[in-house]
Amino acid sequence: MRLLLLLLLLLTSLSSLFVGCSNPAPVTPVADDVDCNLSTPLVPGVPGSPGHLIKSARNPNGDSELSVLMRSFVDDLRNARTLAEAGEKIPAMYPRHRKMRCAWPTKPDERNERFDLRAQGYLGAVRAFDLEPKKSTYNSIIDGCVNCHAQSCGGPLDFIDSMRWQ
Repeated sequence: MRLLLLLLLLLTSLSSLFVGCSNPAPVTPVADDVDCNLSTPLVPGVPGSPGHLIKSARNPNGDSELSVLMRSFVDDLRNARTLAEAGEKIPAMYPRHRKMRCAWPTKPDERNERFDLRAQGYLGAVRAFDLEPKKSTYNSIIDGCVNCHAQSCGGPLDFIDSMRWQ
């Protein structure tokens, strides 16, 4: 049963990855995403929203909510890989990563159906890794990052690719 669920999640993720920017195929929403999806209105004035960027030592000009969230994903992925390589228990990442669908992006107009479809593909890979943490499911997450960043905000592509589990 667990293998069947994992296979279904991987197939969903892969189909989302191959769609790219073409006409997105409908994706069945996950029940626990009803509070955080493309239809979720973003609240102006929160940290990371336009005009309220999150300042840090790394970027004193400030970052969007989604940029800060993605940097935390990098930390999660590094930690998960270290724990997986050591054969230790890994905290589920999906509950934190799912917030990408309802976070302010750097360019608000890029929060659209194409982004949301790619986000769902990425999140499918995160779920698969949460179920079965290993090299192939980890690298599927990295593939999801590359797929999205190849379409928008390509700056970190080299960095993302360096995160692969060899």
